[in-house]
Amino acid sequence: MKKLNIHIPLALTLGLFVIAYIPALRELSILWYHLEEYSHAFLTIPIIFYMVWLKRDELPITQGNISLCAPLVALASIIYFAGLLLISTSLNSLALITTLLSILVYFFGLDVLKKLAMPIILLILLIPIPNQIYSAITVPLQLKVSETSGFIIQLLNIPVFREGNIIHIPTKTFQVIEACSGMRYIISITTLSLIFGYFTLQKTFSKVTLVLLSIPVAFLVNVIRVLTLVLVFHYFRLDWTTGTVHTIMGLVIFGIALLILFLLQRILERWETKKITSGSY
Repeated sequence: MKKLNIHIPLALTLGLFVIAYIPALRELSILWYHLEEYSHAFLTIPIIFYMVWLKRDELPITQGNISLCAPLVALASIIYFAGLLLISTSLNSLALITTLLSILVYFFGLDVLKKLAMPIILLILLIPIPNQIYSAITVPLQLKVSETSGFIIQLLNIPVFREGNIIHIPTKTFQVIEACSGMRYIISITTLSLIFGYFTLQKTFSKVTLVLLSIPVAFLVNVIRVLTLVLVFHYFRLDWTTGTVHTIMGLVIFGIALLILFLLQRILERWETKKITSGSY
């Protein structure tokens, strides 16, 4: 199959894919709009397309391996219909990803999974985590944020008593709810660290390091957020736990996380430059 001849069948196949998965795509769009954890999806999707566009000349053209892809598409169809019947976003998303990967493998071979590894990873990360798994991760995070915040408050000589995810000081009680567990920051900051690393770092080690560091960064800024709420109320009697001020503070804290992530990226970039200059690579 020559490169010039692949455009029309590929476009037709992708068109049919979009038509078939309109319910799943619409559902995902609604979730991205309403869930703060995935609001970055509307920025990430164009970046994914841009990544694929940059790789367009590197994609190997191959004769379609129908024996490999047909069973995957059939399996994806079964999963998709089950997801529609059960109203399961997770199943619909799994079917969508499986079908899309099957289409890519059919037209470009298995090597496409390596060439487009980062766009594929970013796309998978945009699939909302099932509620059961999300809760299983969030609850320990809530407790850890509460524990760390309570410990630091105690170091500041402020009387504090903690019960699970509830922090008591003499003048007010604060609850570290699910939204304050740090999971939102972890999802968005991890995604951004992947994008930063992809475009600015050269070595896989550096990229992986940046992603791994993004997790404690997300945890750290969330502890800062909780501490800020407690300290502002304790010293100034200002309640920033609700309303517009709370939202603005969340944006400021997220900005701090981005700044830390950028500084870490610059450190890794300089480290790479030194390694290359010294001939270690």
